[in-house]
Order: sequence, then structure tokens, then C-alpha cells
Amino acid sequence: MAIGFEFEVLDSSELAQRLKVKESWVVEQSKCSRSSDPIPVFRLGKHRRYRWGSPELNDWLDRRAGHTTTRKAGSK
Repeated sequence: MAIGFEFEVLDSSELAQRLKVKESWVVEQSKCSRSSDPIPVFRLGKHRRYRWGSPELNDWLDRRAGHTTTRKAGSK
């Protein structure tokens, strides 16, 4: 019996395409040392992989959506 996944496994280039950002940004945001809220990642050997559609990545995207704008002092 085959086990089905509810998510796709992507590499950093594929995730960058989905998010419409540069691959280098995805890689940097995946590093715990570079971000206080890194993109959820798992390793297959030396390769980073991302679970598109997983609860972890969806939660990360939701948190980021709340941080899309910053207000300047005095603005409403």
C-alpha cells in the first residue's frame, strides 16, 4: 500500500518560484542563524527541501503575511 503525502516536496528554486522571490532569499530565510523565524526546512543529505502545503509551511506563511508592512512614525 502506497503512502500518500498531503504536500509536495520542493527544492529552494521551486519554492522561490512559488513565492516569487529569489532563490538566495529562500536559502537565507531557511537558516536559523539568519532569521528569527526561518522557513521550515528539512535536509536530504546536503540538500534543503521544503514541504509545500504542510501545516508548518502554511503557519510560517500566515505569520509572514502579518508582517508585510511596517508603519512609519506618525502615519495612520
